[in-house]
Formats: sequence, C-alpha cells, structure tokens
Amino acid sequence: CHIQTHCSESDWAHGHAHARFGCSDVAALDGFGLIGRGTVLAHANFLSDGDFECVAARGASVAHCPYSNVYFANAVFPLRAALAKGVRVGLGTDVSGGPSASMFESIRMAVVAGRMLESGVDPQIGADVRGRAASRINLEAAFYLATAAGGDALNLPVGRIAPGYAFDAIAIDPDAPGGTIRLWNEDVDRAVLQALLMTASRANIAAVWMGGLSASQTAG
Repeated sequence: CHIQTHCSESDWAHGHAHARFGCSDVAALDGFGLIGRGTVLAHANFLSDGDFECVAARGASVAHCPYSNVYFANAVFPLRAALAKGVRVGLGTDVSGGPSASMFESIRMAVVAGRMLESGVDPQIGADVRGRAASRINLEAAFYLATAAGGDALNLPVGRIAPGYAFDAIAIDPDAPGGTIRLWNEDVDRAVLQALLMTASRANIAAVWMGGLSASQTAG
C-alpha cells in the first residue's frame, strides 16, 4: 500500500525523533518497515546523507513543498543533494502550509528556494561561505518535478504524455480574460514554457483533463 507521512520537517520534528527513538525519522520509519517503494515522505528537510541513501535504496520518495518550508521547516530542503543521492523527489503544495495551493506557485518557489540555499540569506556572512554551492534548479527542472517526477514519486502512471500513462493535462490560454501570462514575441519552445510557468495563473487554465476525461465529465 502507499504510505505518506511527514519526515524531519523542522528542527522540532527532527529533534523529537532523536529524543524518542534515538535515531532519525528515516531510521525509525525504516525500522518499522515503513520505508518502501510506496512511501512518500513529506518535506524531509533535515535528512543526512545516510538518510538519503536509505530512502534511495528503498525506492521511497520525498514530496518537496517549498512554500510550506518557508513557514514551518526552519531550513531549505537540499533538493539537488537529494537528487544526487538518487532520491525520487516530486513537487508538492501542502495545502495548509502557505498562501497558495497552486502548482504554478510551487514551481516558482522551488526555483526561488534553490537559489536562496545556494546564495545564502544572511548578508552579515561572507558570500564565499554564506550559501550551499550547486543548490539551484531551473524552471525546466521544477516543471519536471511537478509532472513526470511527481508521477514517479507516487509510483503511478501519471505525469507524462506517453503510451500507458493517464492523460492528465491542462490547456493554457495565454489570452484568457483576467489571465496573467505575458508573452513578448517568444519564438523558442523553451522561452514560451518559461514564460507560461513564470506568469500563468488559474484564469489562464482553459480546460482540465484527468484520466482522459474533461473536468466537466469527471464532475458529472
């Protein structure tokens, strides 16, 4: 079965596991047989290299919720470090953990969080030691986390437009009334994608399909 739980989200949560079990959240969960291919660990900000290696070896996944981390995590999830260890990571929103449940906003915040981790945030500390090197991601990587990587994290055939996958898709109307997309003569696919990811809002979503059915069909 699929298992979802918070894991080392904050200083308090991370410290509580050590105080109660004498080990990290990951080690405790693994000891209970709860780390496996169907496991999704929310947040996981304070995982050690050994924790990441365990998660990767078991085939479990992390749900990275960058907006929520701003409010509750006390730290920035080391996304690039997790990926380098072979951990499956999908992008989440954590509905109660921030001002927006929009995946567009989560994509943007994932990029921002990575840049802040790499650059550092305290101007009183020298630039050469302020941040964590090679931590940023680009918009394309964030889009991948929100789609294909998210499906892989859930171990479900979603997130890709390919044979054997559920047709989950949205149609974007850049000229929708009340929309927020700003295109400036972009003529390269990558530039168009970046513009859509950076400026699209709910008003620009013209249609939604889930499992090949339109949202109206699903609602009916």
